[in-house]
Amino acid sequence: MATVIRNQKPLATSPIKSGQPLGAILASLGLEHAMPLVHGAQGCSSFAKVFFIQHFREPVPIQSTAMDPTTTVMGSDDNIVTALTTLCGKHSPGMIVLISTGLSEAQGADLSRAIGQFRATETRFKSVALLTVNTPDFYGSLENGFSALVEQVITQWVPAEPQPRQRNKRVNILLSHSTTPGDIELIRACVEAFGLQPVILPDLSMSMDGHLAPGDFTPVSQGGTPLRSIEQMGQSMGTIVIGGSLSRAASLIQQRSRGDVLALPHLMTLAQVDKFISYLHQLAGRDVPDWITRQRGQLQDAMIDCHLWLQGRHIALAGESDVLSAWCDFAVSQGMVPGPVIAATNQPGLATLPVDQVKIGDLEDMALMLEASPVDLLVCNSHGAGLANHMKIPLIRAGFPIYDQTGTFRRMRQGYAGIRDTLFELANLMQERHHHTPVWRSPLKQQFAGPADKEQVHASC
Repeated sequence: MATVIRNQKPLATSPIKSGQPLGAILASLGLEHAMPLVHGAQGCSSFAKVFFIQHFREPVPIQSTAMDPTTTVMGSDDNIVTALTTLCGKHSPGMIVLISTGLSEAQGADLSRAIGQFRATETRFKSVALLTVNTPDFYGSLENGFSALVEQVITQWVPAEPQPRQRNKRVNILLSHSTTPGDIELIRACVEAFGLQPVILPDLSMSMDGHLAPGDFTPVSQGGTPLRSIEQMGQSMGTIVIGGSLSRAASLIQQRSRGDVLALPHLMTLAQVDKFISYLHQLAGRDVPDWITRQRGQLQDAMIDCHLWLQGRHIALAGESDVLSAWCDFAVSQGMVPGPVIAATNQPGLATLPVDQVKIGDLEDMALMLEASPVDLLVCNSHGAGLANHMKIPLIRAGFPIYDQTGTFRRMRQGYAGIRDTLFELANLMQERHHHTPVWRSPLKQQFAGPADKEQVHASC
């Protein structure tokens, strides 16, 4: 059990925290033909757009209700109705996700009432699905916003009562923000290898994986989880939840479905991936495919090969709770020593991390802790690049945002293959820092006497 130390500073210096609306926008991008609509000032959506474009290097569909000083004081429901009418008439989205911000929350906006007003006046757009989620900036972080949207998707779109019909080939997969599009592709491949049909929520591997879709530009998300599949999630034979932040979402889907629910904190250790594969084997009643067994063997071989370079190494961590949980468990499983650990905000899962203490803070706190306790590696988002350069330690980029490297946003970290590749990456970083003996120097080379010793030898003769 870890001791969580609250931050007593009046302000954050070099923060690693991102606001709740960013998490909700990220999750909504994993829904099919979706349009995130941010209820706030123009800058709220502009910042989010830049944030995600730098991370994914892809166009990101985000719109805003454009609150101004007048509507902030006098009421902004008309902004919502006008924005919904414009988006439905101009872009024909399959669904619109209405996301609140700190401005609209402080103003006291009632999203549900505005949606009711829109439905009553614009009946021609009744086919467009609407979802509301409250994500104030002044509370929580990206992780809270992401999980809040997943919870609202289940609450508003999955029937409250378990459906009588069960689809014996379908499996629900709820994923937290800590899974990359590459991780999601691997998870999908594993599920389909057992002859099962995954319903992934949210599915960023089909929308934000960095692909050129056929046809012209589309103003809504390209791919993602279809609404029809979401509405039928209660009929699936089982559910797998990956990410500790989705514990409430796991409880909600458990109440609305007849299948069992397997909750895993991550897939970054051999033991957790084994649980995942065993559950699929149990659901499908099939043998584990050969390629999955081979990947497990490759991981075991990589653990042996990398053991020399990683055993006893100290690794510092900074990020969201789910990212910290995955990397801490990974480090312990490979004989590494996690710590110091800095969390963006206080989350329930932090107390279970396998470290002595977790500090709620920023990169300034991390710098002070690294000066007192030097480490070999640092896991953080791209904001930690300056600190890593200053401390002269390698940076492993994880979380959001990653804006100073191309393609890292979709790198596999989880599953047998993801763990294997991560081990090789870390071991190579350690080898680069190792001072090797030059190849022309033999370890058996004899040490000859110096000039002074030679004079003594001649004198004695």
